Amino acid sequence: MPAALASFCLALACGLQAYPAQGSGPGQTFGQQSYESCSLITSEYVTVLQLIHRGFSRPALTEALPGISEPARQRVTALYDTVEDQGLAQTWGAVNSEYVRCATAVHDRVGQPPRISREGHFHFCAGENKVRYQVLRAAMQGASAGDILPQLNPIHRPTAKALLTLYGEDGALAVYSALADELKHCINNNL
Repeated sequence: MPAALASFCLALACGLQAYPAQGSGPGQTFGQQSYESCSLITSEYVTVLQLIHRGFSRPALTEALPGISEPARQRVTALYDTVEDQGLAQTWGAVNSEYVRCATAVHDRVGQPPRISREGHFHFCAGENKVRYQVLRAAMQGASAGDILPQLNPIHRPTAKALLTLYGEDGALAVYSALADELKHCINNNL
């Protein structure tokens, strides 16, 4: 395994242990989640989905996560089971939908955080991911760029155009992976 992937997997294993997915199932409450916890949990899940998309088998995936705790291993296994049962695109959609629900529940409970704060940073990342996910969902339901772009804030239109082009060329899985990359970039680079 390349060193960069090994260190990446180590970081993922640490994250899976530190941020358990409390209330992250459909129809559950999100308890005391924060914008940060919603974002980090989602980041962990989409990273696992990216590894599955890249061909990691169940055993290879759990072996690639050194020092993973048993609860974290169970979450990875459950996510892998969901992919096998529902398909990768459906699972990626469910994870993104849960992220929207989690961040919305936080907003309903505490409102919008100060823009220049740690929670404000994660609130921003959640909002950006939501817009991108909505663009993908609209495209998957047959909406054209002409239908989608006028509804967006002008600041989001270039990104939406790029996502729509990627969707047209490579399909939904490529866009889901791009959404995952963008979310992780937002989380890690805008603090």
